[in-house]
Amino acid sequence: MTDEIPPLTRPEDMPPVRTQADLHRHFRALMGRLGFSRTSLWLAFFDEDGHSLPMLQEIDDLPELPSVDDLASLMRLCDYVLGIAGVPDGRVGFLLSRPGGPGVSAYDRAWASGLTTAARECGVRAFAVHLANDVELRAFTPDDAVA
Repeated sequence: MTDEIPPLTRPEDMPPVRTQADLHRHFRALMGRLGFSRTSLWLAFFDEDGHSLPMLQEIDDLPELPSVDDLASLMRLCDYVLGIAGVPDGRVGFLLSRPGGPGVSAYDRAWASGLTTAARECGVRAFAVHLANDVELRAFTPDDAVA
């Protein structure tokens, strides 16, 4: 995938997100130039057709390891947001951003695995978790989980 930064437009003018490449492009536009001073989890919401909802949630001060209770609460929040937006069959995109270099750390792995498992167990439709650091933006792959 290219590292070009697509233009950031209003949510309703962003191209729909239906594939992994679409989500990468979407997050790349949202993040702009890479470089982070702290770790955050970003939640992006999409309707059934992949159109971006006009809300983006950033959560700071993440614990090193996600707890089952915290992840379940987060999934309830996602379900609630999609419900009040009138798109209960919508999807969520998770982006973990952190300072530092490329690659996947044990911290990244724990969060991506926890988010993926919690979404599946709670019935929240979600795209593959993405990771952004000071060098790259990438999807978390199944190979990353076993590394």
